[in-house]
Amino acid sequence: MTEPYYSEESLEPMNSIGFLIKRCGVLMSQLAERMFESQQISFTQWLVLIRLRFHEHMSATQISEEMGHDMGALTRVVDALERAGFVRRERSRRDRRAVEIAITEAGRRQVDGTMPFVVHLLNELVVPYSKKEVDCFIHMLQCLLNRLHELSETDLVPPPVALEPRPAAAGRKTAARATAPNKPARKAKRGDT
Repeated sequence: MTEPYYSEESLEPMNSIGFLIKRCGVLMSQLAERMFESQQISFTQWLVLIRLRFHEHMSATQISEEMGHDMGALTRVVDALERAGFVRRERSRRDRRAVEIAITEAGRRQVDGTMPFVVHLLNELVVPYSKKEVDCFIHMLQCLLNRLHELSETDLVPPPVALEPRPAAAGRKTAARATAPNKPARKAKRGDT
């Protein structure tokens, strides 16, 4: 693209790639969690298992980063899966000091047994589109993912923003007003000192 697609005037949530992807992800997760209510595991637990189904050993940090979960939340998910016998913690083969999460045979059976729920949901999502449109959409998302990986490995610096300098000794209210000069000052009320 030769010139920027977005401008400060044109950007709004419903045309922002970031907002739309995030919103779709949230709604998809909510639908999937509802579908998994009758199952032994939650959809969040299934996401950990499916990742391990295709990548047998992963560190908790890797899983946490891929899922966007903080380590505390992920630890609780993995603990529950371990108690159920679906995963186990093992010493890393590359670094004996590190611990990795591995899927068990019972975990494989669980993820495979609940796969129809996710397949059904994804098929419902793409009903309005042709196969060619879905293939194109998946390709574009894969390209976007690659671009995000590229950008994450660079020092992406935000553009300079012209704001009024914040007074050094100012409190929160004063600093907030310094960054929002168009906001009218509050009128004094009777009894104000």
